[in-house]
Amino acid sequence: MVSENKMICKCKQVSLLDIERVLHNSGRMEDVEHAFADVQKQTGCSTGCGGCHDEIFDIISKIMYNVQ
Repeated sequence: MVSENKMICKCKQVSLLDIERVLHNSGRMEDVEHAFADVQKQTGCSTGCGGCHDEIFDIISKIMYNVQ
């Protein structure tokens, strides 16, 4: 899915590739909220200002549902 490895969470320096790695290495992706919690736990994204929250949810949804 990665077309470019852009920075998604500037506060914690988490890139699109970092998010994809967590999701692809995760043994489970039950729903977007659980997947978001896994990504957040492993990367720290969206624990600073929270400005990236919606974009991360969108990225996770696209990956989970194979939307490009």
